[in-house]
Amino acid sequence: MSDQFPPPAQPPHDGTPAAGATPGGAGGTTPPPPTEGYGTPGGAPPPPPPEKKSRKKLVIGIVAAVVALALVAGAAVVAVVALTGPDEHTLTITDTAGGMKRDSAKEAELKEQLTAAEEQFKTQAKRVSYVRSGVYDQDDTKRGPKGALVFLGAKIDGQQDPAKFVSSFRKQAETNGFKTEKVSAGEGGGQAVCAYQGTGQKIAICAWATNDTMGELVPTVAGYDSKQLASLLLDVREDVEKQD
Repeated sequence: MSDQFPPPAQPPHDGTPAAGATPGGAGGTTPPPPTEGYGTPGGAPPPPPPEKKSRKKLVIGIVAAVVALALVAGAAVVAVVALTGPDEHTLTITDTAGGMKRDSAKEAELKEQLTAAEEQFKTQAKRVSYVRSGVYDQDDTKRGPKGALVFLGAKIDGQQDPAKFVSSFRKQAETNGFKTEKVSAGEGGGQAVCAYQGTGQKIAICAWATNDTMGELVPTVAGYDSKQLASLLLDVREDVEKQD
């Protein structure tokens, strides 16, 4: 699959990614990792912010970088969309997903980053009917690090090949220094894949694709491995994706 999305903006040397950087695209929006600073292989995270205002900026910066990474996946959509066919799925941002509550306040805080990600899906991926994004609070340490998870999904007007999406996702992520592995897509069918950082800070992004939808789950905090995030992806998918 050809690349649909441009590489993510490189974060400044202080480790804080530039705000507004834009995983993910329709039918397959796969994220490339930032090339330096926080979240990159071998990169070190910035020191703990001294006050609440600094922490807010840090969180937004992390989301911007990870969203940029995830957007690389969206590049897969253009190449895979080829056929026309009946709609089979719909995507909805629910009040709870995967047992996690939706955080409308955090969505408002991250509106600029989420809007940028949605727009990139629409403008750089072909035949996207609509894009959905939402933020969910993960507060169970047994499931992974506490913190917000960003869901990005897209509905394709037509059909795509999930296998090609996964192939493109893996190629994009591995080119940017990430390791990848195919994971279970669950009872909903399709295919799923995760990209993760093998060294340094644990960072992972997981995505699934069907013939007419795709979705990605992007943590705003470091510490997730692919197994933890893949499990959360399946749980979220059960609530946000419905089969017609």
